[in-house]
Amino acid sequence: MAKGFSIGFVCLLMWSMCAQAAVGDGHRTKEQRREAWRNFFTLASFDTVKEFKHITTSDDYSRKNEESAWKVKWGGYISQDFIFDTRQSAVAREGIIALYPLNAVYDKNGKDINARPSWNLLAMNTRLTARIHAPKALGANISGMIEGWFVGVSNSDANGFCLRHAIIDIQWKNTQLLMGQTWHPLFTQNCFPYTVSGSAGAPFQAFARSPQIRVRQQIKDNNLLFYISSQRDYASIGFGGVSSEYLRNSAIPEAGTQYYWDHSYARDSVRKQSILLGIGADYKYLIPRILTGDNVYTRKGVHSWAAIAFMHYSAEYIKKIKTGVKIKVMYAQGLNDFLSMGGYAVKYYNAQALSHAEDYSYAGINNVSAWLDWYVNIKSWEAAVFLGYSQNFGAWKNIQDWNNAASYYMKDYNVKYLYRICARMKYTANHIQFALEPEYTVAAYGNVRNSLGVVQAKPSKEYPDAVLHAVGDFRVLFTTTLFF
Repeated sequence: MAKGFSIGFVCLLMWSMCAQAAVGDGHRTKEQRREAWRNFFTLASFDTVKEFKHITTSDDYSRKNEESAWKVKWGGYISQDFIFDTRQSAVAREGIIALYPLNAVYDKNGKDINARPSWNLLAMNTRLTARIHAPKALGANISGMIEGWFVGVSNSDANGFCLRHAIIDIQWKNTQLLMGQTWHPLFTQNCFPYTVSGSAGAPFQAFARSPQIRVRQQIKDNNLLFYISSQRDYASIGFGGVSSEYLRNSAIPEAGTQYYWDHSYARDSVRKQSILLGIGADYKYLIPRILTGDNVYTRKGVHSWAAIAFMHYSAEYIKKIKTGVKIKVMYAQGLNDFLSMGGYAVKYYNAQALSHAEDYSYAGINNVSAWLDWYVNIKSWEAAVFLGYSQNFGAWKNIQDWNNAASYYMKDYNVKYLYRICARMKYTANHIQFALEPEYTVAAYGNVRNSLGVVQAKPSKEYPDAVLHAVGDFRVLFTTTLFF
């Protein structure tokens, strides 16, 4: 009852605030008050949204006018996904996000139990977005966005409504201050593939939303970005499993910077051409545990670095044709909180078996990934091809008990490489969209690693029992979406 009273009180408070913002001082005429309500709650997307996609970012709209008034514009979409997989895979949210096929696991008769197809039909990838236009303050345009969806906070919370984005955007002429929860800057929301799947190319693309504070300074076509961030729904792996406490216990926020050049121009029969070139770097420090197995306080942590380079070229032609290519390359350590390959391991300390009683140090596992997305839009149609590759290059330091899974704080320690070939076709009629996306993803698993954690691809004199086994999953996704 107390919970219901609290919810009712919050709703009443929100209603009173909305009423005060819309109605004002009470001296307006009846028609003026009606017009104020119509302006405050508008069921429509911002005019600057030029195309429908399944990933919302803070760049989907921009406030450019000088009007000082409250407005809330509602949007989002209703979506139904049909999914078919030829193999069991590592997935998130009941298969909405598929990462890579699972390794072969055999029963007593030698049958691979993961070589089993599956399907799903679900509508919980439905979203509701409120974009907020606030009065000016501090000489800046003030806006915000709140978005939630119905996939829940975990697989056990399917159909639960949870937070995706909650941002405050303060925009001066050449400076932007953004605070709240949205895509981590490593996601590069100005350069990611518009896949039908909500994965946006993960695990080849860094995929995470995080609470953050970031500042962007713009000088003509040049943009410089600085940020700090924490972890919430996407967290690192540590001694106690997946949690944000390892970053919080370090007492140092994750931090990074990016520079990108964004230039547009027109030439001959091309209505508009644009090119985006960018680079970035990220740093985080984790404390995987604060107590050893011998009940001794420890301060040992692991430093993780990431670097990215990205490019997007596009051309819009007069006959409603648009084509472009996006490319991104990323080097990273410990990036499993981004649904990517990698993590870290226990650093070598002696020739004995791993013992959690030791106050050991850690070594980051290096991973390199790259993807390419080429697309063509012709009127209401879009066709595209996505290619992704990722590889585990091991650590720079020797790993303790390196063939022991317990030495690794990562889920894919036995994967040497992943690759994906994916095509998509979209047809949009007004606000309804039909999309088909077949994709083939391969994971190469190895049974032997060297002292640096590098998976061995074939037998050798030093590793005569090494075997590399590649498994693939063919997925078909068909999605019907009503955008509003």
